[in-house]
Amino acid sequence: MKPKEKKVGLKLNKSKIVSEIRKMFKPYGATFVDLADGKRSDIEALLNYYGAPLRFIGPNFHIIMVDNAAITGPDGMGGEIDKLHKAHFAGSTLGKCDIKVLNAQAALVNALWLRHDDAGKLMARFGVIYLVALTTEGWRITSAVNISE
Repeated sequence: MKPKEKKVGLKLNKSKIVSEIRKMFKPYGATFVDLADGKRSDIEALLNYYGAPLRFIGPNFHIIMVDNAAITGPDGMGGEIDKLHKAHFAGSTLGKCDIKVLNAQAALVNALWLRHDDAGKLMARFGVIYLVALTTEGWRITSAVNISE
């Protein structure tokens, strides 16, 4: 006989979850771009989109940011934004954003980003799979895996 599982009380409403995550991603891209191109300097704004601990995994790196200071710091997303600023980054567009709801508290987002420099030239085209989790602050990115070739 299996022990009874305690239900958390979260009901699965996939369309609502997808809508909420899309709503989060729209300003996420704009915030990231404005920080990277120097229009904004309030790096803490990223904490509206990232949740600690945050993992960022690429083909030759694996960064674990254990708290908010690590996320916004020079060895975290703050450092990534600084590198883009120095490379004359001017913008990103979200070419694809497919969302797969895993359960009432988690989803995978398969995104394709197109980065451009200040002359409009394509700098990079890359895919990222995000694990997005429902936290006490709302939906937050908790893992990002670069899937570019």
